[in-house]
Amino acid sequence: MKRLILLFFVILLLSTGVNATGLSIKSNVIDNLILVGEDAEFEITVTNEQIFTDKITFIISDLDWEWQKQFFDIAPGMSRTFTLNVKAPINVIKPGMHSVNLKVYSTSNSGVYIYEPLLIHVLDEGSFLKLEKINYPINGLNPEKETNLLKVIIKNQYDKPIDNVEINIESDIFESDYKKVDFSPAELKTEEFFVNIKSGTEEGLHDVRVLLKKGSDILLDDTKKVLVGKHSDIKEDKEIRSGFLIKKISILKRNEGSITNNEVYRYRLNSFERLFSDVEPAPSYVEKSGNDYYYIWDFDIEPGQNYLISVEVNYRDPLFILVGLILIIYLIVYLTESGISISKKVLTIKSKEGVSYMKILLLIKNKGKKEIKHARVVDRLFNAKTVPSDYGTLRPSKVNRNGDDVSIVWDIPSLIGKEERILSYRVNIGVKNRIILPRAMARYKIKNRSYVVKSNSSLVIS
Repeated sequence: MKRLILLFFVILLLSTGVNATGLSIKSNVIDNLILVGEDAEFEITVTNEQIFTDKITFIISDLDWEWQKQFFDIAPGMSRTFTLNVKAPINVIKPGMHSVNLKVYSTSNSGVYIYEPLLIHVLDEGSFLKLEKINYPINGLNPEKETNLLKVIIKNQYDKPIDNVEINIESDIFESDYKKVDFSPAELKTEEFFVNIKSGTEEGLHDVRVLLKKGSDILLDDTKKVLVGKHSDIKEDKEIRSGFLIKKISILKRNEGSITNNEVYRYRLNSFERLFSDVEPAPSYVEKSGNDYYYIWDFDIEPGQNYLISVEVNYRDPLFILVGLILIIYLIVYLTESGISISKKVLTIKSKEGVSYMKILLLIKNKGKKEIKHARVVDRLFNAKTVPSDYGTLRPSKVNRNGDDVSIVWDIPSLIGKEERILSYRVNIGVKNRIILPRAMARYKIKNRSYVVKSNSSLVIS
């Protein structure tokens, strides 16, 4: 009996050892950089190393975190991969680095379990963004200028986007300004602000506060120094010249001071003016606001140097070009759709000896819409055995014969617009092998100007 109890105790110990090592686990981080209220995401793979199918589940040891419980049936030697989402509840979890213990265990045997530590970095929104610096002209800001350019450089320190962030800049030396932007993951963003330095501002360093907000949350509140430098003496001459459908504007900037000065000049053109404008030199960049375009020149002027900006809005030249194109198109249409066209067709009757006679058709057409009067059509024949006969509806005005050569003349009193006439005749011409019939010709006048057109030639083969 004692031996039986001892054997049972040994089997129980061996069984407990198997259960304690019956599972293995592997975790991969999908996203463990989160804000309070967001989910960290992990890929978990559990392998059943037991010799039988078991139902497996899990629990997070720290009860302050939120998760959804799941159950899995895993066959012996098989694995199951699932996505684990662990949420950091608002007002419960604080920003910082957290180690969360994941316990995976068997529902049928409490002795079969395994732990896996998971690292979660809960970020503080206030640490997302960092003000790197504020860039300004090398000689400092100038109160005498209409606008001064400040470049605010901000770094998104994490690999997560931040949308709809409001950037505010404040200082005692200029009016506050703001704009809304989006930050890409790990982006180093440069935002430009054009500020007007208050008159009477003293030279030296001045504070500029940069405040970034998302809704009511403050993401960044930092201050940098900017320099108000020595004042250069910049003069501006502006000349406007207007003519017929043309306007020229010249802006001359002159540095009569002793230091190099950075200038920014803005000129507005509406969308229609922009189509017909020419500027010299090209602007540094163009901003669009509604239907208006602002051409912006950002340049440096050395002492004693000038900078000339020319803007020309020219409707005249495009108008002349348009009128010229219309005239050319009209002329092309006029030439192609006016006047007379003439074409020749030949019908042959053949016998054993070859071509016995031919029927000649001349197609006369008025291509235009206006009437053409007193047109003359002339056709010629060579080696004609007989005088042409069997004329169509319009007989020729005269037929001249010189040996075997024949000239036929038709006088057409009038051709109304788009009218077509067919002139025809029959003739016997000796054709041994082949013969080329010459082109017919038409003469006419339009507005006292004479024109001559010719038909195609025709090849006749016996």
